[in-house]
Amino acid sequence: MIDRKLYKKSFTKDSLPSWQCPTCNSGILTVKEKEFIYANSAETTAIIKEDFFEPEMAKLTFTALLKCSNPKCVETVTCSGFGRVKEKEYYTEFGHPESVYINYFKPLFFYPPLHIFIIPKDTPEDVKEAIVSSFSLAFNNHSAAANQIRIALECLLTHLKIKRFNIKNGKRRRLNLHQRIELLPVKYQKIKDVCLAIKWLGNAGSHCDDTMSFDDLFDGYDMLSFVLEELYTNKHKFVKRIAKRINEKKGV
Repeated sequence: MIDRKLYKKSFTKDSLPSWQCPTCNSGILTVKEKEFIYANSAETTAIIKEDFFEPEMAKLTFTALLKCSNPKCVETVTCSGFGRVKEKEYYTEFGHPESVYINYFKPLFFYPPLHIFIIPKDTPEDVKEAIVSSFSLAFNNHSAAANQIRIALECLLTHLKIKRFNIKNGKRRRLNLHQRIELLPVKYQKIKDVCLAIKWLGNAGSHCDDTMSFDDLFDGYDMLSFVLEELYTNKHKFVKRIAKRINEKKGV
């Protein structure tokens, strides 16, 4: 399961979540020195000197350069988004209540995009591209990101040699995604229901009145990650090879 809190929670300038580097998948991203910049929005600037203004009414925009902690990688990732101001109360060492205003931020864009789950090495390139495209949209357009998951599934079925067309009355007719999933052979039974669920999620992301939430999208990522692991991770193939060898020998 993907750790959703890692991507959901807001952060401060000096306390980033432990985002993994999208290039090496091992280092953690940290802010480059003096490369976190934020400012008031135009709306905030217009009212900041008014008598009614309160700090918590402020809206912020930010941009930052992040660096990978892995010395063999040192990738630079750009990040931008928005921020709000919140009051935090605390007690002094003498027990007196005090408060301080803290700027909290949330990301909307990363480049290169964060890899929300690790894509197996043997995943076909066009499937990878659709997934990374989805990752790039994950924080600013949940519906578009879900639609890219659907595209990844379409490409995946093609690599599994599931046909795309039927011939009827001499005419070639395109099969829809649901029909293609139903054509999955028995050996793919374990992923069939998951693929159908991904399809419904992708369909929802295509409607103009959809209410695709962050958690809906991450449900899609969890399911797609499961499908790819079933198909392309060596641990499953290794176990199957062992079982085949033992079955053929009827023992060790």
